[in-house]
Amino acid sequence: MNHNPQAREMELMALKALSYADDHMSESFEMKDVSDYLGISYSYFYHSFTTITGEPYWQYVKRHRLEVSAGLLRHSGYNISEIGDMTGYATVAAYTKAFTQYFHKSPRSFRKIDTLPNEKRTLELVNHIVHTFAKQGSLITPLFSFERTESDHLPESTLFYTLLSRGQDPVAQMIMKMNREQARMREIIQTHQLINAKVITSTLDSVPVTDYERMSMYAGILIPTKDITPALLQTIQFERLMQKRMPGGHYITLPVPTDFATAGIPMYEFIDRYIKEGVFKMSGTHFFISMIGPNESVIYIPHFRQLI
Repeated sequence: MNHNPQAREMELMALKALSYADDHMSESFEMKDVSDYLGISYSYFYHSFTTITGEPYWQYVKRHRLEVSAGLLRHSGYNISEIGDMTGYATVAAYTKAFTQYFHKSPRSFRKIDTLPNEKRTLELVNHIVHTFAKQGSLITPLFSFERTESDHLPESTLFYTLLSRGQDPVAQMIMKMNREQARMREIIQTHQLINAKVITSTLDSVPVTDYERMSMYAGILIPTKDITPALLQTIQFERLMQKRMPGGHYITLPVPTDFATAGIPMYEFIDRYIKEGVFKMSGTHFFISMIGPNESVIYIPHFRQLI
C-alpha cells in the first residue's frame, strides 16, 4: 500500500472507478459520469487513472466487459444475444464485432473452446501460491463432489468490499491481507447487528479469461439490500468501501472444511468440470467463497438451471 497521502487518494479514486465500471456492466455511461461520481474533473480523472493503472479507463471498461462476457459464454446458460446485452452492447452485431476484434474468435467459436490459452498457466500459478501460503494441506478430492452440494436462495443484496490486489501477485496479496480485512468486516457486522450478512471473497474478473496479473481480488460483506440502513452507509463511507449490486436468485452451495485460499483452486476445477459435463450452468460470473471460520468455508455458485 502506498503511504503517500496524495498517492493513496489517487489510488482509491482509481479503484472506485473500477468498481463503478463493474457495477454498471450492462449500462451505457460516459467517462464524465464517472468523474462526476468521483467528484473530480474529467481531465484529472482521465490522466490519473492511466497513470495509476497503466491502462486508459475506457480501455479497461471495454476489456472488463468482454472478459466477463467470455466467462458467461464459457459457464452460463445464456445465449449470445443475452450475454451481449448483459455486458453493455446494444446489438448482437456490435457485441460480435467487439468480441471478435479482442479475442480473434467469434463468440460462437469461443464457446466451443475446451481449454483457454491462459487457463493452465493461471491455475498453476495460483496453485503454487496457495501451497506456499495456505494453512492446510491438499484437500481430499471427494469433498468437491456434486453429490455434496446443497441449494440456497439469496435475496437481492449489496456487496460492500475492498480490493485486496492490484498488481503482479493478486492471490498472494489477497492471502496476506485477508486476516486484517476479515476482522474489519466482522467488526462492521457486529456493530450493526447484521445477522444475515456474509463475509465473502472472490474476484471481480472472469477466471481464467482475465490474465492472472490483472485479476482484482476482493474481501467484502454481502448484505441483503433490505437490511441496509443510513447508519450502515455512514460506516461504509467512513471505511471507504466500494459497492456492487448482487442479484438475488438460486445458488449451488458446497460447504468445505478448509480456509478460503485452499478452497480456491478445487472450487474452479469443480465448477469447470461439472459445467463441461452438463450438470449445471451458471447465471453469472459472481461465484464467491463465504468465510465462516478459520477452516470453514462455503462456496456459492449462481445457478442458471438444473440439467439433470
